[in-house]
Amino acid sequence: MKDNFDINVCYKKVFRMLGNEGTIDQMVNDIAEYTNTRITVIDIGGKILSSSDERQDGGYENGGNWKEHLLCLAAQYIEAQKEEALEYSMLIEEGEGFKAVSRIMVKGNTEGFSIMETQPDKEPAIATEQLLCQANDILCQALGILMERYGHRVYYHASTLRRMIARSFFDEDAGNVLKIREIRSMYNTYVLPDFIVAVLEMKDYHMFQLQKAANSLADEFPDSFIYIKEGRVYVLFSGVQVKHQRNMIGSVLEDLCGEYGFYCGMSEPFDDVELVEKKHFLVRKALEIGRASEPEKDIYMEYDYYIQTVCSCAVSYIGRARYLEKGLQELKNEDCMKGTCFYNTLKEYLLNGNNVSMTSKKLFIHRNTMIYRLGKINEILGVDINEPAVSKRLMISIILQEQERRC
Repeated sequence: MKDNFDINVCYKKVFRMLGNEGTIDQMVNDIAEYTNTRITVIDIGGKILSSSDERQDGGYENGGNWKEHLLCLAAQYIEAQKEEALEYSMLIEEGEGFKAVSRIMVKGNTEGFSIMETQPDKEPAIATEQLLCQANDILCQALGILMERYGHRVYYHASTLRRMIARSFFDEDAGNVLKIREIRSMYNTYVLPDFIVAVLEMKDYHMFQLQKAANSLADEFPDSFIYIKEGRVYVLFSGVQVKHQRNMIGSVLEDLCGEYGFYCGMSEPFDDVELVEKKHFLVRKALEIGRASEPEKDIYMEYDYYIQTVCSCAVSYIGRARYLEKGLQELKNEDCMKGTCFYNTLKEYLLNGNNVSMTSKKLFIHRNTMIYRLGKINEILGVDINEPAVSKRLMISIILQEQERRC
C-alpha cells in the first residue's frame, strides 16, 4: 500500500462510484490502483467476476490454476466463518504477502468473495494487514450494493457452501470444483446418499415466483442442494434413504407445480454420487420430451421416458436408416389417403406392451376394431408385429422418428 494511504479515501471512492452508477470493474480497478493491491472478485462457484490482475486467464505462480486457488481461499473463509463466526475479512499469509478474503452480501445471502492481496514488489504502509482488511471490507459492502442494484443474481436463502456445491453439480461453467481439496472435504461431510435429482421449469417465467419456490424447497428439505439458472430450479435431494422420504419429495414437487406453475423432471433414487451428472441429463431430457408429448402432465419421471431419451441421443447418427422405414411410411400414406389411423394405432399398441384391451381403451375404440386394424398393419408391413424382436425394433423406429422431428 502507499505510504500516505488513508482508509477514508476508500470510503470516498466507493461512495462516489455508487453515486455515479459505476460498475464492478471500475470500482475494483479504482480501489486496486489506490491501494497498490491486486483484487479479484469471484462468485460462489469460483467464476471470476472482476479482476485488477491479468493473471485470471493464466497459471498461478506457485503452480496450479489461479481460479482453483481463489476457490480454495473462499473455502478456507467459509470454514473459518463457521468456526469463528467471522463478520469481516479473514487475513491469510502466503509467502511474502498477505491476502484479505471477505464475502459479498446481497439481501442476506453470500453472492461472492473479494480477495485483496498485497504485492511483494510494492512498498507496504504501516499496519498493512489491518488496513488491507478494512479496505476489503469497504469494497465488499459497496460491491454488495452494486450487485443488488443491477440484479446480479436470483437470491434465495441457502447456505453458501450448499450453493457452491449445487453450482458445481448443475452449472457447466463451474468446472469440476469438487477436485479441490478444501471443497471436497466439506462436500464429503454434506453430500450423503441416497439422492434424487429434480429440475423444475416455469410454464410462465416469473423471477419472484421462482425465488419463492426455491425458498420453499430449502425450508422443506434443508439437506438439499438448490441452484437457480435461466428460469429453472435444479435440486439435488440428499440423504433420501426410505420410501417415505421419496414419496414426500414427490408430493412436495407436485404441490409446487400446482402452486407456482412448474413442469418438473424427477429421477429415481440412486446411491452413487458420481451419477449426478448423468441423472441430471436424463431428467432434463425427460422434462423436454414429456412436455412435448404429454403437456397435460406436471411431473415427468426419468425412466418413463428412458427409451425416448436413448433414441434422442442416437437419432443424429441413425437418421432414416431405421427398421422397416419404408413400411412405416406406407402406414402413414395409407392414413393420409384413406383417413385410417394405422400408424398411431401401432404406436400406442407397442407402447402399451402389445396389449389389445389396454390400447383399445386408450384409443376409445372397440376391441374388434382394434383387432381389425392390427391385422391390416401386419399385412402392410409384412411382418408379425407380435414377435418380440420385431415389436422392439418397430417401437424404437417409431420413437426415433418422433425424436427426429423434434431435433
